[in-house]
Amino acid sequence: MNLVIFDDALKHLLRICRIINTPSGNILLVGVGGSGKQSLTKLASYTCKQIFFQISLTKTYNDNNLKDDIKNLYTEAGPKGNSVTFILTDSEVKSESFLEAINSMLATGEIPGLIPKDEKDVVSLECKNVYIKDTGIKGADPTIPELWTFFINRVKDCLHMVLAFSPVGVKFRERAQKFPAVFASCSIDWFLPWPEEALVSVSSKKMGGF
Repeated sequence: MNLVIFDDALKHLLRICRIINTPSGNILLVGVGGSGKQSLTKLASYTCKQIFFQISLTKTYNDNNLKDDIKNLYTEAGPKGNSVTFILTDSEVKSESFLEAINSMLATGEIPGLIPKDEKDVVSLECKNVYIKDTGIKGADPTIPELWTFFINRVKDCLHMVLAFSPVGVKFRERAQKFPAVFASCSIDWFLPWPEEALVSVSSKKMGGF
């Protein structure tokens, strides 16, 4: 990415890095389109050496596709313990049901119907060695519910949600009322209009080659 990093952009970058490096750290970036929310998130994720994920939106992309993608991220964050940055922009919210799933994930760590009951035992057992290593209890024989709780807590710690929304229009206000966890479980970073220094820095960079 060809970026011009001025002071304001650097402050936003540092905020994003600090939050996604924190266990259970999620962030809501609020600003109009083109203010740098996605670019700075990609840079922050790379800086923090995390797996970056953004859905590939198509005409046929639906709730099931979203759940399949999140299920794969759960595998990365749970048994594998990899830190993941998952960004979702308001333009990618094809249906409000997308936010229902994200709201549930942020509130409890689980999404109803995401992992079928018969697969929960398998997922839980995949975490057994990691559980024993983390707890330091040799010869431990944890129950399936204990392993499932460990798995969910590990996902909540390692899967970092970044929501990039625009405050323009009524949708932002309506979503704040309908999906409280989306706002309550995220640190909020407001992308205000760039200062004059930023505009001068960008224009100088762009015009420097002429």
